[in-house]
Amino acid sequence: MIIAAAAVMAAAAPPTAAAPPTAAAPTPPGPASIEDSTTVPQAVMHKAITTDAESEKPFVAPPAPDEGSLEVRVFRLLNSRAATPVLDVLMPIITDFRRSRIVLLVVWAMLVIFGGNRGRWAALMLIPLVAATDQLSASVLKPLVGRSRPCEVLGSVHFWYGPEGWITTPAEVVRSYKSSFSFPSSHATNITGAMMFLGLAFRKALWPLLFTAVLVSYSRVYIGNHWTSDIIVGMALGALLAWIAWIAFKRIYSSLDRTGSGGGSDDQDGTDGLLDDPGRSGPE
Repeated sequence: MIIAAAAVMAAAAPPTAAAPPTAAAPTPPGPASIEDSTTVPQAVMHKAITTDAESEKPFVAPPAPDEGSLEVRVFRLLNSRAATPVLDVLMPIITDFRRSRIVLLVVWAMLVIFGGNRGRWAALMLIPLVAATDQLSASVLKPLVGRSRPCEVLGSVHFWYGPEGWITTPAEVVRSYKSSFSFPSSHATNITGAMMFLGLAFRKALWPLLFTAVLVSYSRVYIGNHWTSDIIVGMALGALLAWIAWIAFKRIYSSLDRTGSGGGSDDQDGTDGLLDDPGRSGPE
């Protein structure tokens, strides 16, 4: 990238006029420009690049938490110290919302097509559930709390920067990487809500589904986007909403079963009639 930038600047520079026969008087050195990357310190370049074009004010980082605090120490442990080449390949794939959305849509379609009455009602319940987890976390709690992400306030973060790949942020925070707030993690809220609800409806798949939720949630810390408490609260919120959705699902499905309107006659998910008795909690 540096070579390409130098080539562009060289092409854009006006042609140098031929020197006169007599030696010209030496000119005093002018101030270093942002284009002269060989003379401008990196920190100064970052500061100039992150200057607001309209206000001409340099970027000011939010207040940083104490490096000795439990929150920061746990984040460092799960972020930079846990970094491995294998996780560097897997975590961006796991955390990619576009891929997760495709997987969820496939699961949803399979419930509708192959899940019988229970699967179709579970798929129907997923729609308001995911809408609730997403809106509550992203549109209500994030603006209300207004917490900055770790990559915005900490230096030396192992950070997944999209198309540019993995970077280690400068030791001193000199720019902004994300425009949204941190608390709670919407990824953790959404995936936990969906996976836990499906696990409650289809008990044989509960533990693999919960493992998926934990993995996606942890990926948010690994890529440098969230604090550990962001994902813990997000997962707790998603689990709470999933439990509420499960209670509503049990009542609706049991009521349909009693009236013969397409309830639990096709018990093909391995829950062993779990919905037939609302007071039964299932196998331990």
